[in-house]
Amino acid sequence: MGTLWRIALRNTLRHKRRTIITAIVMTAGISCFIAFDSIIAGMDRMAIDNMEAYTVSSLKLRNPAYVDDIAANPLDKPLANGEAVLAALASRGIAATPRIRFVASLSNYDDSIPVLADAVDPGRDASVFKVASSVKQGSWLGPSTPKSVVMGAALADELGLKVGDGVLVSAQTVSDTTNADEYEIVGLVDTPALEINHSGLFMSLADARELLVAQAAGAGPLITEVDAALPRGATLGAAVASGDRKAGELRAALPGVRVDPISSLAKDYLALRNAKSKYSFVLILIVLLIAAVGIVNTILMSIYSRVREIGVLRAYGMTPRDVTRLFLLEGLAVGVVGSALGVALGIFFDFLMIAKGFDLTSMADRFGSLPLSGVLRGEWNAGAIVFGFAFGVVVSLVAALVPARQAARMNPTSALRFQ
Repeated sequence: MGTLWRIALRNTLRHKRRTIITAIVMTAGISCFIAFDSIIAGMDRMAIDNMEAYTVSSLKLRNPAYVDDIAANPLDKPLANGEAVLAALASRGIAATPRIRFVASLSNYDDSIPVLADAVDPGRDASVFKVASSVKQGSWLGPSTPKSVVMGAALADELGLKVGDGVLVSAQTVSDTTNADEYEIVGLVDTPALEINHSGLFMSLADARELLVAQAAGAGPLITEVDAALPRGATLGAAVASGDRKAGELRAALPGVRVDPISSLAKDYLALRNAKSKYSFVLILIVLLIAAVGIVNTILMSIYSRVREIGVLRAYGMTPRDVTRLFLLEGLAVGVVGSALGVALGIFFDFLMIAKGFDLTSMADRFGSLPLSGVLRGEWNAGAIVFGFAFGVVVSLVAALVPARQAARMNPTSALRFQ
């Protein structure tokens, strides 16, 4: 085998141009696959990060009966022990905030539009969500601004509203009656969450309780959910696994409370991500099939230029199996070089994307609100790197097999007389 390797490497180096071209094609294909996989993983991570930061949070704790009837927004099924849940989370070092989610009607006194409203604790909400830091005009809610609301900038544009204007908000109360009140717009938010920009309305818990319970402000402990934030995992897979573990712990500690981690809250998106990742392998398949054609061509050309050499090797006692191995080793050498260079270049691109990333702010400014914002960074995926290298080597061997067998079938006498 050592002799065959030396002959194979010598022949590979002798046909430098064909070897280099084939290796370059493989390098480009594998590096593009690794970089593409990293970018797609980074986009998925950014999408989940934005969900956690603006809409669903890392963990959502609710009354199971409320979740079962969630389409009706049943305010009569709140989280009865909301303050105890908040205390339990705080004792575990988990940032959490209470919210009331309800459907309301927002009117500028000429037109009205249904909105999805969130009542928040202005102080604690920023420890879980980033809505407060996305105020485009005006300011966030505060204790000094009673009877006030913050809404999505696109929603305000649709109704022709601006900061300082008054609006009428009406909603079904806990007792299933309709109540309405006037509020001042103190801020407009522009976030990566399009549903917030186009139909989001925020008010303080005190104002919401006065509206929904139809009693004096602060009279009831109405809370429909407690949202919690977990530390950011190194990868999306690690973040999902961490959320599942923490949810399991909280379910055991808080019986009667439904705890949903991000794997449940974003299950549709994660299912789409898993399906999409399967199709990303089509890219490397197409490019490496093109490279495989190059390998076949390289080895076929090598065979036809060395027919007499093959005859000499057979005359000296080399068996057809040895000839097959010789040309397979040549294909393997090209595959290993191309795959190794592709992996190295792909890792370099990964490093750049992870270390520096790509700022999507300019794109958001040009095209309006995007579901992705901030700096897009790649993610390491050891599986993609190993797969890219192994796939390149396997394709090289398979591509070399047909011409290698053709060389092995040559008649030694005819090969020696070949001109």
